[in-house]
Amino acid sequence: MNRRIKQLSRITNELQLPRTKRLLMFFGIVLIGVLAGWVTSETTDYPLPVAYMTGILFTAAFLWATEIIPLFATSLLIIGTQIILLGNPGDWSILQTPGIAAIPYQSFLAPLADPIIYLFLGGFILAKVGVKVNVDVYLSSAMLRIFGLSAKSALLGVIVCTTIFGMWISNTATTAMMITLTASLLAFVPAGNSFRKGLTLAIPFSASIGGLMTPIGSPPNAIAVGLLAKEGVQIDFLTWMVIMFPLVLILLFILFQLLWYRYKPEEPLMLTPVETKPFGGEGIFVIVVFTITVLLWLTDSLHGIPSAVVALFPAIMFTATGLLSVKEFNRLEWNILFVIAGGLALGQGMNLTGLDKVIANSLPLESEWIVLIIFTVTLVVGTFMSNTTTAILFIPMAMSMAQQLDGVNMKFMALGLAVMAGSSMALPISTPPNAIAYSTGELTSKDFIINGVVIGICSLFITYLYFWLLTYFGFW
Repeated sequence: MNRRIKQLSRITNELQLPRTKRLLMFFGIVLIGVLAGWVTSETTDYPLPVAYMTGILFTAAFLWATEIIPLFATSLLIIGTQIILLGNPGDWSILQTPGIAAIPYQSFLAPLADPIIYLFLGGFILAKVGVKVNVDVYLSSAMLRIFGLSAKSALLGVIVCTTIFGMWISNTATTAMMITLTASLLAFVPAGNSFRKGLTLAIPFSASIGGLMTPIGSPPNAIAVGLLAKEGVQIDFLTWMVIMFPLVLILLFILFQLLWYRYKPEEPLMLTPVETKPFGGEGIFVIVVFTITVLLWLTDSLHGIPSAVVALFPAIMFTATGLLSVKEFNRLEWNILFVIAGGLALGQGMNLTGLDKVIANSLPLESEWIVLIIFTVTLVVGTFMSNTTTAILFIPMAMSMAQQLDGVNMKFMALGLAVMAGSSMALPISTPPNAIAYSTGELTSKDFIINGVVIGICSLFITYLYFWLLTYFGFW
């Protein structure tokens, strides 16, 4: 699994532009942001903070889209720029706007300590320790054997196992692990048999769909939960899962039917998954901690302990017992936490300056199809750029729009766009799981495009209809 992740990292590094060219492009993008802010200031009557935030938004959007600098670096740039331009902690006269008080700079640091950050941190630690003691490999191999040895059962088993692990472990790590385990199944499939494509495609697609199931399943989910919380709308762990379960189930059914229809073997195949050794005492301890953590997450309405606080339980247990060493703790996905914090800070800045309402008012809200249009744009944009970035850019604006639309609320928009961002997987570059699957050599870009477009379109209309029904019947 680690080899797959390292391979993906190597490929990514090879595709990076030379440093000098990246620096020139970086300063060019910053200049675009400055010009956007200046044009807003000179050609409109909006307050100066709106112009500043416009420049920050343009800069962030281009940097996130091009990844000229790492995503987390863009997040830090957002937070730092907001503090200087909007918070003005030094009380510089040049940044003071008559009649408008500066926003307390602590408002832009708050996202770094947002509860959703700790919820994700707990999820990262659970995943890291589970992988370390091979609990994931043992459980997934055991589950694969349960589903039987026929080709159809094996495909269903791969989809179900990948989905379950994708709910709790990063989609990238889940895909890397399942690609390795599925290699033992592919050994029984002759070269050139189309079923090899079906089994391989099942992994990245079901990992992405499984990531929709929990708030910690993928960063777009965290962005949605965090931004809703800023507006006073709370979605606990169990509520998220209850909402998403029917949707995920339908999408998995469509995925299974699609892959079996397109790639079923012409002759019967009997497959045997890899045999693994049972884990020892450490594995049992990890399973116990994981079970307790999940139960506490699912019952927070009974005991009153927030999900973010529960996430500290595995962190304390694994660090105190030494199961998570200092080196392993340092290797957690800290960059993702800063990306999420940057997204929350961007949404915070747009809300505090009123830019989100300015953008919402400029859109054709009178169109009865505006929600479906926003969903579609998010799905398309997410295909070509990071799903996390897509969620960061679209969810704050969509939430502001929801306040001005009859029959649509912020939950509809926020959760719907999180699903759209997670459903964008029609290219090998759309998500890291797709890139890992593509690196096996079993798939072509056409395989991702055809199947990814089908899944994406189905997700678009099913999600829209499903959330509309939830709204119509007063579920939220």
